[in-house]
Amino acid sequence: MYISRGFFAVSRLTKGRAGLLTALAGTVLAPPAHAAPEAADIVATHVQLAQTIAGGAKAPSTTASTTASGTATTAGASPTPIVTGRDSPWHSPPQQLPPLTSRPELYGQPQSLMLHPLTPIQLHQGPWGVFNANTGAASGFGTVGYYAVARWAEDWSSLRDKRNRQDFLDPLKFIALNDSGSIYLTLSGNFRHHGFWEQHPALGAVDKSHVYLSNLRTNLGADLHLGEHVRFYGELMSGQATGGNKFGYNARWRNRVDAQQAFVEVRGHMLGATMGAMIGRMSFLDVPPNVSAGSVYPSIPYSWNGLRGYSVWKRLRVDLFDLSLTNFEYRAFHDQVGWKTRLFGAYTSYAVPEFQTFGKKSQIFVDTYYLGYLLASSPITATKGVIAGSTHRDTPGVRVWGNAGPIEFTANGMWQGGTFQEAKNGPSRPVSAYSFNASVAWRFAKWWGHPSIGIQADDISGGDTRKSATSSWGTFLSPFVPSAYYLDLAQNFNLQNVIDVGPLVTLAPTINTSLLLRVPVLWRNSVHDTIYFPGGVNYAYRPTGGYTGVLPQGSFTWRATRHVTFSIDGQYTALSRGLRDAGAQPGAYFQTNLELTF
Repeated sequence: MYISRGFFAVSRLTKGRAGLLTALAGTVLAPPAHAAPEAADIVATHVQLAQTIAGGAKAPSTTASTTASGTATTAGASPTPIVTGRDSPWHSPPQQLPPLTSRPELYGQPQSLMLHPLTPIQLHQGPWGVFNANTGAASGFGTVGYYAVARWAEDWSSLRDKRNRQDFLDPLKFIALNDSGSIYLTLSGNFRHHGFWEQHPALGAVDKSHVYLSNLRTNLGADLHLGEHVRFYGELMSGQATGGNKFGYNARWRNRVDAQQAFVEVRGHMLGATMGAMIGRMSFLDVPPNVSAGSVYPSIPYSWNGLRGYSVWKRLRVDLFDLSLTNFEYRAFHDQVGWKTRLFGAYTSYAVPEFQTFGKKSQIFVDTYYLGYLLASSPITATKGVIAGSTHRDTPGVRVWGNAGPIEFTANGMWQGGTFQEAKNGPSRPVSAYSFNASVAWRFAKWWGHPSIGIQADDISGGDTRKSATSSWGTFLSPFVPSAYYLDLAQNFNLQNVIDVGPLVTLAPTINTSLLLRVPVLWRNSVHDTIYFPGGVNYAYRPTGGYTGVLPQGSFTWRATRHVTFSIDGQYTALSRGLRDAGAQPGAYFQTNLELTF
């Protein structure tokens, strides 16, 4: 759901990578293979630029009615509008460019709702009704605009009528395999290059400076629909990585080719809902973006194996899942199911009936969920180094988000229980931790650039290394890497043992460009706990004082055409004196991203 800055060794990795874990954790003990997901990865998650409303220009009218969320479909029905006219494939008229919120990696903050009507050539969402709001972010499948984070979430059935075809690649999106078109194939692909320069990776824990890292990702997908109720989806993915003064690449960066996703889905209508079940290997994004964003920034994003079932009514949806993380291997077609890292639970979302605020359409979602983690290797912080062990975490939470007229907001609270089991039959410790996350912004829709100006704040608990080996542990665990655009573009800080607050500004200077500016200021929640690298990995630094630093950052995205997106991101990590005295180093970070998608 990103080029890395800290990279975590597992036993199968090279000696150089094992050295990095030692630097980060202050211990010579490297976790075993199939450890907690990001303990085996170079994990900076430079994903998901904060979502903005791209436009201002009104979409042309069509023969189909549109909902407030901008989709031309109602629950239980496939979109079948007719849109006439053609345009140059590389110079789309502004009103036919997909919104910036449909960029495949856009799944972060703020959650701007797409409440103005958009044409079917701009959106390819499924039959999810009100849950298609915010370019589908409420559906549980990630954003689904012109393209999607999870490509199988796109619905191209409107191209059954050839009069709806507007793009020179549309013939690849609907390949009829029978006379009626009820059996059809959709092909998809993406080529992505990300280049990164960083002054001091992992706050200097890596003994390198002025590092340039370059990675490529290529994926090809095929979505076979066998009538209304059954479909098969498969996706091959390959990753390459190089750079200057590079270090730490593993199988999530260099992967010849493998099945990134391969599942069968059965869907039907029961009890007034659209219900479905998916079994196999798949991406999974039905969690708040501050929990996980798919970790799509390494060459190879997260991939999960197991079972998922969902039900969608008019205003309520329910998702149940039991998944195991994929373990990646460099050799072609050697990826395996990682039974020692599991994610299971349930997610529900209720769409409050639409209402008016300040004369503007409003839509609020109330989400309740339970997330369970089983991690065979998940060390906790000690006064020096770490204590090796495994953990079971239970994380119930509530999230309220959406918009009340021009006010865009999200508020999320989680409590985390469970146990930590020390390795080698050591003592067991109960867990009691919490996380509160909130942002609120005002959208000035009539101003130039439709700016959104607001503030973001988080309060996430930390532990106390002075307590006994059997006492309750208070560090909130965030093992699956949130969106980099949620807090830290350079991905040096994880959402553990942290308090942060800062201004947040988004701007759309033109219909196909967007700008994100933020300046989060960070403190440690507990001065008796360390700071954390993404994936729950402990730094060896033991600073004094609570203040940690400030992270001024900016991101610019240009949606050149339907198929070409370019973005530039930058950040400076300014650290407190206490953290610098502990050995951490401040520094600049810069990246460019180029994506070609069909």
